[in-house]
Amino acid sequence: MTSARVSLPAASAGFGAALLIVAAVTLARLVFLGLDRFDLSGDEAQYWVWSLDPALGYYSKPPLVAWIIWASTLTFGDATFGVRVASPLAHAATALLLFATGRRLYGPTVGLWAAILYVTLPAVLVSSLLISTDPFLLVLWAASLYFSVVLVETGEERWWVALGLVVGLGTLAKYAMAMFPVGLALFFMLSPAERRRLSWRGPALALVLAFLCYLPNLIWNLEHGFVSYKHTADNANLAGALVRPFKGIEFLASQFGVFGPIPFALLLVALARPRPLIADWRSRLLVSVLLPLAAMMVVVAFLSRANANWSAPLYVSATVLVVAWAIERGRAWLLGVAIAMHLAVAGIAAGYHDLARIAGIELSGRTDPFKRLLGWRALGDGVGNVLDRHPGTALLMEDRMDLATMIYWARPPAWAKWSPSGRIRDHWDLTANLDRMPSARFILATPNPKPDDILGRFDKVTTLGTAGGRVYRDLDRTHHLFLLEGFKGYAR
Repeated sequence: MTSARVSLPAASAGFGAALLIVAAVTLARLVFLGLDRFDLSGDEAQYWVWSLDPALGYYSKPPLVAWIIWASTLTFGDATFGVRVASPLAHAATALLLFATGRRLYGPTVGLWAAILYVTLPAVLVSSLLISTDPFLLVLWAASLYFSVVLVETGEERWWVALGLVVGLGTLAKYAMAMFPVGLALFFMLSPAERRRLSWRGPALALVLAFLCYLPNLIWNLEHGFVSYKHTADNANLAGALVRPFKGIEFLASQFGVFGPIPFALLLVALARPRPLIADWRSRLLVSVLLPLAAMMVVVAFLSRANANWSAPLYVSATVLVVAWAIERGRAWLLGVAIAMHLAVAGIAAGYHDLARIAGIELSGRTDPFKRLLGWRALGDGVGNVLDRHPGTALLMEDRMDLATMIYWARPPAWAKWSPSGRIRDHWDLTANLDRMPSARFILATPNPKPDDILGRFDKVTTLGTAGGRVYRDLDRTHHLFLLEGFKGYAR
């Protein structure tokens, strides 16, 4: 890859096409969200609950996702569309930032292909239809990449200011954002010519601004025993077996699904010959900002476990890298095949249940990839009706995800989590432990038909029937309901 600056006429080329394509894909996703086919999952519902009380931090995540949901539901209402609408919009912004990055580094052709490839990636398809922290991490990672390109090209100190602000804001989306400065530092370590143009003031200013942006969440963690950091450490789960090779292999294999089989294969081929990549400052930058996070993910995957989506930031710069690599070698047709495959998968996913019905296929919990998003609405309706018939009662549940979904779908006036261990393991242990409201009357909703360990801790128990039902023969959302009065305390 040879270095060349992009002229001003070239820099303005291609944006209209990129905007039109990204907007068309995004509009299709917004229309699909408007159909309201899928219930909120536990994680999504939990983020929505957080948005009801905007704070500087929460048990398992920094606060940005809750702030964004607060704003989106204020604008669009709190139906599923209003909760999720920011996700496809954030991914659209990321695609356009990658267009700008690719165009600035290699020209409008690379920029256009990068935008199209990103907006059609399998992981982006899934993420666009859910609300999570990832879309907002990725858009801020992409902004950081673009500002890094500009500051390396120009050396102007003002771009360090922009970079510090977006990195700091990114840490309020997800702590993985802290790996971006590590990658940028690696780039300058490997780039003597670019390093000689640096003064200490730019990086120092960026770090100070990033820290100031993140400071509110740090203060919140100080006030809450660093629960977010402890949760992150627990997620890594490095206390088990020394090496888990099958978990690592499973993680690596999952990346063919996250980035797409063709783009991930092209990325592996490109990285297999590092010398030409390192020789060009542009590809060296793209590789450097993904390498530290990639190394950390691989280590965690082989020592413990790593969820497939944890690698998502890697594919921001990898998208530009793969597109440039393929186009410079006359293999743009591979990108076309990859995008066609991704769009076909998106079409199948959008009509999955309809296609199964037309084909006469009976789906099950094993064959429906959307099972996590089904059955909660009906359960919430049933639980909500019982709560309405017993005014003044609070909802009590054992599982954190079940509780989150029922807070959204049943809208109880108050809620609590059954947590006899006394340990802080989730947001509800921190904010809604039963110990905090011992005199309340509760509606217990549980999948266990005989929760004797819970019922025995109350003076009066009234059986109220069930709510919910079977989604498939092997997927049952039925919950048993009990009116509980006179909490006697946990038997500790």
